[in-house]
Amino acid sequence: MVLATIPKNEDKRIADLLSLKLFDPIKKENFDKIIMILSKCLNVPIAYISSIETKKQRIHASCGLNFDSSDRGSSFCGHTILQSKILVVEDTLKDKRFFDNPMVIGKPKIRFYAGFPLSSASGNNIGALCVADTQPRKFNKQDREILKSIGSLLIERIRLFELKDVQQEIFDSQKELKKLNKKLSENNRFYEQLFGQYMSENLYDTIVKNKKTQLGGEQIYATVLMSDLRGFTELSDKFEPQVIVDVLNVYLEKMISIIHKHDGYINEILGDGILVIFGAPNYIENCAKRAVECAREMQEGLLLVNEQLSIQNLPNLGMGIGINSGNLIAGNIGSKKRMKYGVVGGTVNIASRVESLTLSGQILITKSTYDIIKDWVKIAGQIRVKIKGIVDPINIYDVSRFNHI
Repeated sequence: MVLATIPKNEDKRIADLLSLKLFDPIKKENFDKIIMILSKCLNVPIAYISSIETKKQRIHASCGLNFDSSDRGSSFCGHTILQSKILVVEDTLKDKRFFDNPMVIGKPKIRFYAGFPLSSASGNNIGALCVADTQPRKFNKQDREILKSIGSLLIERIRLFELKDVQQEIFDSQKELKKLNKKLSENNRFYEQLFGQYMSENLYDTIVKNKKTQLGGEQIYATVLMSDLRGFTELSDKFEPQVIVDVLNVYLEKMISIIHKHDGYINEILGDGILVIFGAPNYIENCAKRAVECAREMQEGLLLVNEQLSIQNLPNLGMGIGINSGNLIAGNIGSKKRMKYGVVGGTVNIASRVESLTLSGQILITKSTYDIIKDWVKIAGQIRVKIKGIVDPINIYDVSRFNHI
């Protein structure tokens, strides 16, 4: 007996065989029908479909055989997969490859064999469509055509199964992809909402969506708004911490909504104080006007907050706002492990100093802001004051009750 050699494409052949999943019950049902047709057409007692694994021959459908597997070395199919055409052995006892084969000298005593190699879509032979007889016999041209036709039909059926398997995998992958996309969208919405609680939409777009996460800054022209509650420290001493937190939450919810409406970027919330930038991180037109409009609506919004607090028997709040315009440094400040988008410079410091001069309900702006919007607003009054950090006194304008010109 001569053992069949191992094909050069053995690894690819085995990979294709495994991917075909030939043991599927639906495939076996189709294979059984093909074997029944083949055995009747060629009038043979034995017909079978086999595949060649690494060490075994597997029988997927058969008539005339009483086993489902055998050793690869003793299989006729092991020789068939080495062929590109039909392998025919008209008398096995006269062929040195098979004369002492266990399947020849023992059951089922095969004396005649013909096998058509079955190939995958990539062209690798994975098994054979076989017919056999216990007697030697001639295999004429018509017999070859029948085996070839039915073998070609079987290949088409196997490849159709392979295509359906691929289509099913694609369908399953698409379903899984939809699930992942849905989960990703939900995660994105969660993180947008989460980040939205800590930063404005403009900052989210600039830093998160545009991936601007490097340390560094740039000089820009912007308007800074500083607000602070009056008498809040004394208020904190009179009420329980939870009451103070509730008051702040009502206040901040209203203020943040107004600030975002006017495209302000909340750079800091310092207890009862808010630092807002108009013109950073994204440029906006008329940043000074937008800041003053925002300040006015914040003061009006505080009246609504106080109405809500009164209903809950909580104390009313008063707020002062200071506004200044000028150049400042804006960018990512900190370290690679922890950073924040921040603003620094004299413009910010002056806004803070001006805010400290305000009374409850008052909005004060500097000359740099007033010069930009003077054709748009009337002032309630002005003063000239000396503030810390500035050598010369500066003009401050009260726009608490301004009217459009």
